[in-house]
Amino acid sequence: MKEMCLKKAGELLETVRRKKPLIHCITNAVTVNDCANILLAAGARPTMAHHPLEAAEITAGCHALVCNFGATEDYDAMFLAAKEAARLSHPIILDPVGAGGATFRREKIRELMEQVPVTLIRGNASEMLALFRNEKTVVGVDAREADGEDTGGLTEQAKAFAKEKNCICVISGKRDIITDGKALIYVNNGSPWMSKITGSGCMSTALLGGFLSVEKSVLAGAAVPIVMGIAGERAQEKCEKNHLGTMSFKNFMIDALFLLTGEEILKYGKGEMFE
Repeated sequence: MKEMCLKKAGELLETVRRKKPLIHCITNAVTVNDCANILLAAGARPTMAHHPLEAAEITAGCHALVCNFGATEDYDAMFLAAKEAARLSHPIILDPVGAGGATFRREKIRELMEQVPVTLIRGNASEMLALFRNEKTVVGVDAREADGEDTGGLTEQAKAFAKEKNCICVISGKRDIITDGKALIYVNNGSPWMSKITGSGCMSTALLGGFLSVEKSVLAGAAVPIVMGIAGERAQEKCEKNHLGTMSFKNFMIDALFLLTGEEILKYGKGEMFE
């Protein structure tokens, strides 16, 4: 079912470009500009309202809500915005930044998930395992793979969590894992350079807001790792060819997404679905 994943990714990218959805991102200060620019590159429109007194009102006029839990100072705004998004049946996307190293963050994420129907949650293996097990997995916001964890075990835990919470799980890594508890999709696109810049994960989460706003599906969850992965690959190629570094890589990655076509997704995409 490889071709279906890739074709859907191209169709969703074109739909985002056509509809230009407005995405409310409550994200951390380190990556707020990158998240805005990646949404613009895909054709969506970003807004970042972080104050509790306006978060719900702003969310009401948007098409999806993205809550990045690296913004520890903005939890009140996230909760108010999420309740309004849930009332309006808007997609709610969470990024559990640092959940593997901070009990406080895990507790707040679980508290939010108990109060509103989260559509999708995206993180690296360490962060997602911390949520699945409700325990510490790393120190700080380390993004490395969990030590000794086999892909099969991680996949089964992701499927169980997605089924229990009725949400989509997206786990980033050398091979991305996407599941809604039933279908399972693996994506093998990406560049090792993506881990050498700050914000590639946060950008992916913001972009998921754009894609989920036009279709709430596991295929939409897989489309972002595919298109971001291809953009990263193209950016790395350009940097290596011209002897450039990581700052150029980030800019080229955003450029590559802006220029990406459905034909290129079919040619370079490496996503496959299993049921």
